[in-house]
Amino acid sequence: MEGYSKNEMDILRMSESERICWLMANRLTLIVVGVIWIGMILNQVKEGTIPLFMIVMVPVFALFRLAVYRYYKKSVGAGSGHL
Repeated sequence: MEGYSKNEMDILRMSESERICWLMANRLTLIVVGVIWIGMILNQVKEGTIPLFMIVMVPVFALFRLAVYRYYKKSVGAGSGHL
């Protein structure tokens, strides 16, 4: 497994079903954070201010995540079965 680093699921020696539950929990957490973030943006707009920082950070984080994904996909290799 050259080029493969352990993640928290490997360190905790999770089974396949535990890994799926972990990933589902991560997804739900991101959704909840997103809903709260949207609520904060809407609250600022309601108060008459434009929350440019929070609005700009959404695509910045999305681009960061895409860049990190592509980096890992390239470094680990799509054909190796790890991604």
